[in-house]
Amino acid sequence: MSGDRTGSSNRDSISRSPQERKEILRKIITKTENLQDVVNDNTIHTLESCMVEIDTINSETTLEEKIQNQEEVLLDSEIMNISSKVLKQCTRSLTKYMSSYNPVEFAQRVVQYVKQLSNGESETPDWSLLENQVTKCFKTTPQCSTLLGTLAPLEKKEVSKRKVTVKEPQAQIKRPENVVAVDKEEEGLEQTVKMKAFITSYCRTHKKPLDFFQLVLHPSDFGKTIENILQVSFLVRDGKVKLSKDDSRVLVVQSCTKDMMTQIKEGKSPNVQNVMTLNMEQWKILKDVYRLEKPMIDF
Repeated sequence: MSGDRTGSSNRDSISRSPQERKEILRKIITKTENLQDVVNDNTIHTLESCMVEIDTINSETTLEEKIQNQEEVLLDSEIMNISSKVLKQCTRSLTKYMSSYNPVEFAQRVVQYVKQLSNGESETPDWSLLENQVTKCFKTTPQCSTLLGTLAPLEKKEVSKRKVTVKEPQAQIKRPENVVAVDKEEEGLEQTVKMKAFITSYCRTHKKPLDFFQLVLHPSDFGKTIENILQVSFLVRDGKVKLSKDDSRVLVVQSCTKDMMTQIKEGKSPNVQNVMTLNMEQWKILKDVYRLEKPMIDF
């Protein structure tokens, strides 16, 4: 009871108004917020003085006053929140720059150890005493021995010169007779003509270019797919068809108009023939993407 009376007498002697306590708490909030920007040796001491001042204010305030003036409780909790952030930042800074290895302390211990080896006879450490221990820490170059003397020389083999052979005169070469006509065109040329006619017919009917891979892919014959690619490349070389990309960046093929063919012949439009590489794995992937049941070209 005497202690309670003493505490109540102290509160009565230094009691401050709620407005004064709020003003002090606001100042402490500002001070703790500034501690977040710069963390140094005085941060903990400043934070500790703020906590002591908050404890003094709490000792002055009764439970009934805290219930009536909840703004003080809110300010107090805000100070606690900021203080915890400052402590976390101090912890990060401490762990960042903390090192368990102190080079000065290590050097002092080495000097003390060397002096103990020499029984303290001299103030200057005799570093030669560490030679046997230190040299074991370094890798040494392995020694190797070479052959002494030279090997016996091998006997030289006589190189026989090649005999000069006289070439016999060649038989007289007869010039073949001129071929007047060919009964049938080559199969490759016939396939190229059919390919050109198919592309032209498709573009006229559908009013749009033809998907290149949909044209050349054969769902069951890899060799036929390669042949179709070569046929299209021949048509591009001759300026019969044109390869380009549509708005969706898909490779398409279309037949050239008369104007385009004229520009290619006159050299105004570049005409380059390229043959793409296509392996078996890429052919299988394209088959799965296009899902063709039967080829478009089946001549």
